[in-house]
Amino acid sequence: MNTVDLSIYSEQPDITEKPAARLRIFKPFFVAGISVLLSVGALWGAINLFFIGEDKNFAAIDYSWVLAHGHAMVFGFVGLFIMGFAYQAFPLFKQASLWRPRLAYASLPLMLAGLILQMVAHILEPHVPFLGLGVFSAIIQLGAVVIFALAIAKTILKGGTADHWDRFVYAALGWFVLAAILNPVIFWLFEASDTEEQFLFNVSTFNIPYRDIQLLGMAVVMILGVSLRILPEYFGLQKPSERWRNFLLYFVNSAIAISVVTFIASMVTENRIWMALYQLSAMVLLIAAIGSPKQFRMFKTKVRKPDRGLKFIRAAYIWFIIAMVLLVLNPVYTFGIYMPLVEDAIPFSHAYFGAYRHALTVGFILMMIVGVSSRFVPDFSGIDRRKTNTLWIPFILLNLGNALRVTTEIATDFVPGAYQVMGYSGFIEVIALGLWGYEMIRNMMAGNRLKYV
Repeated sequence: MNTVDLSIYSEQPDITEKPAARLRIFKPFFVAGISVLLSVGALWGAINLFFIGEDKNFAAIDYSWVLAHGHAMVFGFVGLFIMGFAYQAFPLFKQASLWRPRLAYASLPLMLAGLILQMVAHILEPHVPFLGLGVFSAIIQLGAVVIFALAIAKTILKGGTADHWDRFVYAALGWFVLAAILNPVIFWLFEASDTEEQFLFNVSTFNIPYRDIQLLGMAVVMILGVSLRILPEYFGLQKPSERWRNFLLYFVNSAIAISVVTFIASMVTENRIWMALYQLSAMVLLIAAIGSPKQFRMFKTKVRKPDRGLKFIRAAYIWFIIAMVLLVLNPVYTFGIYMPLVEDAIPFSHAYFGAYRHALTVGFILMMIVGVSSRFVPDFSGIDRRKTNTLWIPFILLNLGNALRVTTEIATDFVPGAYQVMGYSGFIEVIALGLWGYEMIRNMMAGNRLKYV
């Protein structure tokens, strides 16, 4: 690592002056999250995508590899960043000490051990002892998530006064715990099917609902709650109305629950009426995506507190809208464009739904993590963020890579040449994330050096 420029310490940010900031628990979680992202997360995903592009076939990669990559991104990267940020920031926001810090720290090795073992289990499939190892690893991760949920809930309660964002955190914690409980079940359903027919049924029935629990419930609900807390105070945006906050809390969580139940019911009963209800839940999510930037007045020309992270957050909410538009228009695309042109009897486009997922995961969830961490890592580390890297190059590359991925993935339904462009888009994103990750670790290391200056 290059020598750290200690001149960035000319100003001590106000957030680090509070006693709770002395416990810099976020660092090991963020370092672990970045390490996962740049190894079995985004990098492995980019390599998988490259082989798909070269083979011009989404089935070119073993599905166990796809599962391993997806789990690493959701629990390994998103999960670790949620945990690290919550452990560090929520005590500051509530002006309370973190409940049992040593137990909170213990959730990190548990989560990492479970993630590594689950990666090994996916790779070992179908060789013994993949199934037992996969279930065991999921149980370890469940323990880590339960510790995290308990620690955050207890810390919020210690804060005394209830805030509007508390209920979003409680809901997201519930979704996180549910995802962890279902993890061993999903592993067994997807990796231990007796026949090809059973495997296809399990994946087509339970993959989308499970990812909705993880991505929409665990991640999006947490992001919406944290946005309500930090965007007005730390980025100078407008505070949303109470009516809007209640809409987000009750309608978004209800929509996620309805989407999970109705999708499974549709696949099991083969009654498409259930899918109509699924589409209604998608409409609610689209309203949430469109209304949130408006409530925050996110794109007004001037903000009171400009920051390098704000451009990522603005882009993230644009991608949120794009993702939800793609989700709502899925039936239109499938029945009006995809099936008539390709003469496919199966009413599902893997490419189109994959594009929606990528717009949500990389465009919204990951972009929000990048933006929020870019704002708070310098503060948490005790350095002057005005003298840190502006991160324009990662911003441009990340949006470019994501745009290429989303557009070319849909185009693969009709233009075989789009596969190769899609195959390289992942590496653009990895470069962007590598530059951002280096900047975050550099800031954290600078904070460590500050103690000895």
